[in-house]
Amino acid sequence: MTRSERIEIVGVVAVLLGLVFVGLELRQNSDLLRISATQTLAAEYGDALEVMAYEGEAACVYALGINGLHNLNDVQRLRFFVQMFLIFRSAEQLHYYSLEGMVEDRVWRGFERQLAEVANLPGVREWWEVRSTWYSDVFQEYIDGTIESGPVVKPQDYIGESCLSLQAEGAGK
Repeated sequence: MTRSERIEIVGVVAVLLGLVFVGLELRQNSDLLRISATQTLAAEYGDALEVMAYEGEAACVYALGINGLHNLNDVQRLRFFVQMFLIFRSAEQLHYYSLEGMVEDRVWRGFERQLAEVANLPGVREWWEVRSTWYSDVFQEYIDGTIESGPVVKPQDYIGESCLSLQAEGAGK
């Protein structure tokens, strides 16, 4: 084997090792992007729900609304619609990124079960009938399929004494 042939082989091996290294780096970067996207989107979804944990009236509007829009007056209905908008917009983003492989499957599966239950609450179904057109066709098909395949979920009785006065206001419209 000549000296130039040996140099050529060393060059080919070096190129191959470089390509392997680049491939490993790309995979690692893809994994980091997926984890980062999952964390960001989960945080946005949490932010959409957080107000209900700290604001009693927002929690009552949610509790009344999931039982049916008839429980809400006009102002409460608007607040409930905003709550659902924020929750479902975050869900739409998570759904999109899961389709693109940017959300870890195990995270998406857990979230998907929660979303299916929320989408099948009576008041959320009513809201979806009115506002589904605010979302992408792909997400509309996904939620419509979730609603069609799942039974209506009977909400737990979240309406305690603190929400009864608010419900009375809603009934008075």
